[in-house]
Amino acid sequence: MLQTRHFRYFLAVAEELNFHRAAERLNLSQPALWRQIRDLEAEMGTPLLEREPRGISLTRAGAAFLEDCRDILERVENARLRARRIAQGELGTLHIGFNEIAGRRPEMPRFLQAFRRAFPEVSLQLHFLMSQLQVDALRGGSLDAGFLLRPRGERSDFQTLRIGEDDYALALPRDHPLTRREGIRLTDLSDQALILPNPRNNAVIYDRLMTRLRDAGVSARIAQFADNENTIMNLVDAGMGLAFLNLSFRPPEASGVVLRPLADLTMPVDLELVWRGANANPALAHLVELVRAQAEASAA
Repeated sequence: MLQTRHFRYFLAVAEELNFHRAAERLNLSQPALWRQIRDLEAEMGTPLLEREPRGISLTRAGAAFLEDCRDILERVENARLRARRIAQGELGTLHIGFNEIAGRRPEMPRFLQAFRRAFPEVSLQLHFLMSQLQVDALRGGSLDAGFLLRPRGERSDFQTLRIGEDDYALALPRDHPLTRREGIRLTDLSDQALILPNPRNNAVIYDRLMTRLRDAGVSARIAQFADNENTIMNLVDAGMGLAFLNLSFRPPEASGVVLRPLADLTMPVDLELVWRGANANPALAHLVELVRAQAEASAA
């Protein structure tokens, strides 16, 4: 059976056209090399070398086999290097999720650009998904990691790296009477139509908001479910209701929507990089360490 060493041995002999020099090049004894070439010719079923008193030369079959040897050995070496680079996380693919809020944060382009510079041969496949859908995809294995918002203190069966924070404020039309009130409270929303997160896509935040409203004695009058920030802003601007948006959101001046804090509502959330501890993708460790270093540098 042909083995890689047969190709290397023949390549040395064919290039040197001298068993003594080829044996020294291979750090092999000359008789052992001669036997290996003889076995190779027997396996091939044809002479590869012309043996004459004045030296050796390649047969026509040997010259053709030499070209193939070079190609095969090059491909074997490339395959070895590729496998090693994949194992070291320098080559491959990472599937990364991010939600709307993570996508507009200034940290995201910095993380992605830094990773692309450090590991240009790792393909980053980005997937726009709500936080809950990212969690489902992480559990299902279709995502390697996700940038998402999680309520602070919430237990998780994932590995997490905190990279930012946020909270919630009330979004209302610029000319709404509540904008002129100092210290808006949840009880001020008793007679207001509200736009809330869709419980199918964002159950945790929906449940927390509903709990806080109930604790304040407010029976929520839900006018609409919506999750996309720009959609929510447009609905508020159109007078469809009031909504809760992250404090980091900045409505455009032309939108007619403003954010106001609520005196008795704080629901801090953390922007995190989240991944499964059992994920064996070697490139993931590089992403985590890079994001960790970038986050620590920003906080310093």
